[in-house]
Amino acid sequence: MFSIRKVRTKSGSIAIQVVRYVGHSSRVYKHIGSAKNDEEVEVLKATAKRWIEDQTAQSSLFPVQRQKILQVERGECVNVTHWFAWKFFMSCAEECGLNGFPALLLDLAIMRLIEPSSKLRAISLLSQYFGISYSERIYKNIPKLIIHKSDIEQSAFKLAYKKFKESFCFVLYDVTTLYFETFKDDEFRVPGFSKDNKPQQPQIVIGLLTTQSGFPLAYEVFSGNTFEGNTMLPIVEEFIIKHQNIKPIIVADAAMLDEERLEELRQKKISYIVGARLANASLTLVKQIHDHLQCVNGAVSRFSSKHGHLICDFSSKRYKKETFELHKQILKAEELVAKQSSGNRVKFV
Repeated sequence: MFSIRKVRTKSGSIAIQVVRYVGHSSRVYKHIGSAKNDEEVEVLKATAKRWIEDQTAQSSLFPVQRQKILQVERGECVNVTHWFAWKFFMSCAEECGLNGFPALLLDLAIMRLIEPSSKLRAISLLSQYFGISYSERIYKNIPKLIIHKSDIEQSAFKLAYKKFKESFCFVLYDVTTLYFETFKDDEFRVPGFSKDNKPQQPQIVIGLLTTQSGFPLAYEVFSGNTFEGNTMLPIVEEFIIKHQNIKPIIVADAAMLDEERLEELRQKKISYIVGARLANASLTLVKQIHDHLQCVNGAVSRFSSKHGHLICDFSSKRYKKETFELHKQILKAEELVAKQSSGNRVKFV
């Protein structure tokens, strides 16, 4: 008759064995495994019981329903598939009206969502995960995909209008930069103001127009040294030309607050909301704003300025942060004065 035996090993683990006792001696028939805690012991004992049942073909008087227990630590990954993800994203593309575009474009986009990588690796992963094969010569075909840009943007607009019920009262605009892992530039990839803190490497500037909920509508790519204030008007004008029955208010950050740019918007009768820098305002206007808000958290007032209506609010949280940073600079300046230090750092403080 088989029995289950627990034996303490030299490493301190508990070995679970199936043995048979004959007289005063025992013979090990099956070593089930070693456990480091009570939970693992119970799992191995259950495995030993199943082994005994299979070997003796004798059912228990009190049968217990077998439970399928998976020990992750003892498991082995033999394959990975992303078919569910691929089918899900293809369904999304169809819902967005993108299923009519070239397969290469959709496959690269889906692969970028599943596992972001270079185009060369994306081709390899498409073959590995889905059995979709492309030649490495696709680099010659990729530039041709730009002809679909306008149609994709139109599909995005229709989706936002019909599915998401966007009113297009406002559209948001911002820019970012993408740098390249090289120090060789060309007429398009050139060094400029880098948002990635890579001023020595060539980059491009990308402007993006979205709905007020953040859904992308249109984009444009500019050379790396383009001032971001010069990127807004071309994208906005093209969007309005394509959708003449819609004339939204453009919302952008303080980097777009340039008198020349804003004057262009006013001449073209395009409404806008941009972030303002009060540091550039006159002292008289700053005092007027201070008197109206009176440091009341959440207080809001509207003032006239050369750029149009200026809407200001007061945040006690932001006030505490700015005051703290200001006092730090004052203390640093006082220390430098006391030490009679000199140099660029002193000049900056």
